[in-house]
Amino acid sequence: MKNKIEHIKAFIHKHKTLFIVLGVIKFLVKIAIVLFMVTKAKSAAAQTANQFLREGNKLYKNQKYNNATESYAKALQLAPKDVRAYFNQGDAFYRLNELDKSKDMFDAVSKAALNSDIKARAFYNTGNIFYKQEKYEESAKAYKESLKLNPKDVDAKYNLMMALAKIKKNKNNENKNNKDNKNNKENKDNKNDKNQQNQNKNNQNKNNQNQQGAQNQQAPPGQMSKEQVEKLLEAMSAEEGKVQQKLSKEKGETKKAKVQKDW
Repeated sequence: MKNKIEHIKAFIHKHKTLFIVLGVIKFLVKIAIVLFMVTKAKSAAAQTANQFLREGNKLYKNQKYNNATESYAKALQLAPKDVRAYFNQGDAFYRLNELDKSKDMFDAVSKAALNSDIKARAFYNTGNIFYKQEKYEESAKAYKESLKLNPKDVDAKYNLMMALAKIKKNKNNENKNNKDNKNNKENKDNKNDKNQQNQNKNNQNKNNQNQQGAQNQQAPPGQMSKEQVEKLLEAMSAEEGKVQQKLSKEKGETKKAKVQKDW
């Protein structure tokens, strides 16, 4: 028995290198099997994610936007870095008027996308979201980012001009309102001063009347002359013309910012 043990030890010692090699091979085989299983699982997940993505695109095309968002969400669960799913999810949310959710999707695309054209489209759509929310300054910034990546985008240029026009119009309205408020305050102050002067004058007249023991009735205002009436009518007509011109101009502003860019 002792001789057998010694014989085995001698054999192992003699073939030590061979055993080491066999152990390494066995270990590598195990790693290969694990990698194969992981790759196969990822491939299956990617394939399933693509199926959900195609399903979402079909639902989107049929204007079933709620169902489309569900399919895109399932695709993202299986492929969290799939830019296409984020982009199309953003489009679907936009159609549902869920603008904040839509913006989150396009923000993710603009950060993760490697393709400059896809980034440009994401910024363009973000600009449309801000425009729809009447956040025109943010909208203009997004369109500018889009044009940095794609300077030839005519739609982005057009929408940028629309946003800048809205910004200018809002500033003009703000300045006009401030001016009107100032004028109203000045008119009110002047009116109060005039009323105070009239009140003082009436009190003085009343005191004089009491002293004289007679009541003087205030004379009715004089009638306007024909020339004054004509001037007043001309002024009213001119003012009405300005109002009509302004309304006509505002009515003609029928252009709107161009809509989303799809994937």
